[in-house]
Amino acid sequence: MARDLFVGRGSELARIAGLMAADRGSLLLVDAEPGMGKTALADEAVRRARAEGWTTVWGGCPESEGAPPYWPWIQILRTLGGRQGVLAEAGPDDNRFALFDRVIGELTRAEPVLVVLDDLHWGDPASLRLLQVLAAGLDGHRMLVVGLLRRGAGGEILASIGRERSVHRLTLGGLGQAEIERLAFGRTLDRRLVRSVVERCEGNPFFALELLRLSRDSGELPTELRQVIGRRLDAASESTRRLVRAASVLGREFTLARLAELVEECEETLLDRLDEAVGRELIRESGIHRFRFAHALTCEAAYAELGLAERRRLHGRAADGADGVDTLAHHLRQAGSPDALQVTLKAAEQARARLAYEHAAFQLGQALRLLPEGPQRLEALLELARCEFRSGAVSAAWRSCREAADLARALGDVGSMADAVTVIRGLSNSSAEPLCPEINALCRQVLAVLPDHETVRQAKVLAQQAITSNAFTSGGGTELSERAVSLAEASGDTDARFLAMQARRVELTHPRHVQERLDNGTRAVELGRSTGRDEYRAWGHHWRLDSFWELGLRHELDIEVDHLVEIAAAMREPLETWRLTMVRACLAEIEGRFDDAEALAGEALVIGRRGEHQGADFVHMVVTSRLARLTGRHAEAMERAVREFIAQAPPGAGSWLALQLVASGRRDEAEVFFRESLPLIGAFPPHAPEWMPAVAGVAALCAVFDEHEPAPRLYAGLLPYADREIVSGAATGSEGPISYYLGILARLMGEPATARDHQLQAVERCLRMRSPVWEAMARLELGKAVLAGRDHGYLRTADEQFSKAGELATRLGLPQVLADLAEVARPHGPVLSAREEQVAELVAEGMRNRQIGERLFLSERTIETHVRNIMIKLALETRGQIAKWWAESRERGR
Repeated sequence: MARDLFVGRGSELARIAGLMAADRGSLLLVDAEPGMGKTALADEAVRRARAEGWTTVWGGCPESEGAPPYWPWIQILRTLGGRQGVLAEAGPDDNRFALFDRVIGELTRAEPVLVVLDDLHWGDPASLRLLQVLAAGLDGHRMLVVGLLRRGAGGEILASIGRERSVHRLTLGGLGQAEIERLAFGRTLDRRLVRSVVERCEGNPFFALELLRLSRDSGELPTELRQVIGRRLDAASESTRRLVRAASVLGREFTLARLAELVEECEETLLDRLDEAVGRELIRESGIHRFRFAHALTCEAAYAELGLAERRRLHGRAADGADGVDTLAHHLRQAGSPDALQVTLKAAEQARARLAYEHAAFQLGQALRLLPEGPQRLEALLELARCEFRSGAVSAAWRSCREAADLARALGDVGSMADAVTVIRGLSNSSAEPLCPEINALCRQVLAVLPDHETVRQAKVLAQQAITSNAFTSGGGTELSERAVSLAEASGDTDARFLAMQARRVELTHPRHVQERLDNGTRAVELGRSTGRDEYRAWGHHWRLDSFWELGLRHELDIEVDHLVEIAAAMREPLETWRLTMVRACLAEIEGRFDDAEALAGEALVIGRRGEHQGADFVHMVVTSRLARLTGRHAEAMERAVREFIAQAPPGAGSWLALQLVASGRRDEAEVFFRESLPLIGAFPPHAPEWMPAVAGVAALCAVFDEHEPAPRLYAGLLPYADREIVSGAATGSEGPISYYLGILARLMGEPATARDHQLQAVERCLRMRSPVWEAMARLELGKAVLAGRDHGYLRTADEQFSKAGELATRLGLPQVLADLAEVARPHGPVLSAREEQVAELVAEGMRNRQIGERLFLSERTIETHVRNIMIKLALETRGQIAKWWAESRERGR
């Protein structure tokens, strides 16, 4: 659609204008069927933006495999006059997100700026990752990015981009009949022809214009768009068709010089030959001696007409003049050249050096098509697995690892088998890691045949075996990580030492090892400092943070958070930002800042998905399900999410669902799951990450359903850790102090004094951790324990705890605590009897016992008994204290 023929799209342009006028940046994804006018809409938006003083830049994603990574961004930076070389400046110590930050910095210098990315469905993965990071950071910038893509032609990365908060979507439908008529009357005044075009084109403006062009040559009009393209190519002379077919080998855009080299003609002659193609609007001039196919479908149709022999010949000719290793590799592969393999491997190496791991993986995949079984294929498979893992494609990386291990076994290369099994990092032995069983099995196979002198590989494989061992069947030993540490330290290999530390952290999950975990984190921090590896420091500080939270040391915990803030800012890696954001969400939760906690957890989920961190959704569910139990918000939605999860979870996980059902008010259904899970609670070994939260959950449910039988067993299991918090990882937060659950169990066991002592300790720990949320719950349970004990002054003491719990629950918004208070605070009746209330009131008025007796027609001895009972119940010693209590109780509305 030429600019002077632009019609319609008023609402779409208004929406773009609205996004430009907003005070925050946006990414608008425009999808449509081919020919609906995506590019024309963007052209018009660019024209209007320029009129308003905006900088506008355009980057196209080529269909050809020969384009280098980041190609659309290189075009954009070149247009802006920026350093497009920034994308080639990555060094071995860089990470991709620091590189992306530099690119985004170049873009933001041009604000306000409109960026158009055409044919986004053909975008290389590295370019799409950069777009995703840009989309996540658009807030606060005057920037609008418009991405144009074919409907239904996205992929996983585009789907992930679509979840960013800054993203808006716009689907272009067909133009209305009146708009198509306006478009058509710009070309012809034949009303009958216009009606025929309107009937056939179904609102597709490109189809409509193509039909009008064909009408000049034939009265018969085709019914499908691809037929239209084919007919228009057929209408050209054979010489022009050959030229257009040859040009299609170069992709949608090409230069006159490249085409002249390809067809072996001088540029002047070629310009004359291009006249017909331009005149028939098969090809358009896009700059000085630069050309572009009028539509991507035209290029596709022309290429499809090439026979195999002609296609190979033309690609061979194109390879002779290729100006980049990616382009050269593409043409050599299509030409069937024996040089294709070596050049493709070089393209992969260059992409990896530029941190374009997805593009490197693509090139390695192409190389594998050319490689026979043998050592070189094995090396390529291992490198493919590493690139896939670095790009976040963990499942694909493991498939490549398995294939590499199978080939290494066939070749008798045990060392490469060991390398294959240690490519995947950052795993845990939790039930949420589906790859662990397969990796662990391969570790055992490798260790059975790995020679003793391979100390570095032995250390790594032992560590990987420890990390991936099933906590439910491993027995809880620490021998594997001990051996891994010993071998790694003896070898001096940095990577082996750190992997052994990770294994140590996993095998030391049991709460009795908390101090060793803390020391292990310290060693990781020191290793990171000595080697300059921020990644090691980050892991070490996270392990220390976990330990300090479990120990209930808030000051030390906050120091670790400060360290992580500094490291995350320096690394700019999604994993570090995700973990830190989750920690902040969990701290906001225990402090009662529930809106902040929900917002931070949601932000973390987006970051985790962007970095393709496999545990992001599970961790988010753990935290938000607990928030739902505390606040009552989204209780039904979280109950459904947990129900879906436990279908694949270990035995005993039904208690989690029972807790969510209680929060949703469905106690009968909750009790069914609770009863079913009770016999299975022993399935969680103490060294499993899930053990302590599982036991705590069952303890809470025992209180809900007044179940006494399991209490002694659960109490005995938790008692050695009475001074701890329940933390299976700082990213999933805390389930409260263990002493809180010990107090609940002790009360169920009929030991109210012990229950009271535990809850007093819980309150103290909550105050130290600055957690009014758990303080409210601990005070509620403390009041219950005091009531059960019926010690001197128990009614007044219980009332004080219930009052404080109620104040906190009201301020924070804890509906379950308030509901429990309504049930338990007064089931014992009033604190004082009606007669004692009368006596207390008269004592407060200053009357003596004799005077009170005369007023109430009771003996002085009887009044003395009432006063003594009042003092016992309220733990008071003087009449003045009774008067003070009475005044305070009136103020509270008693």
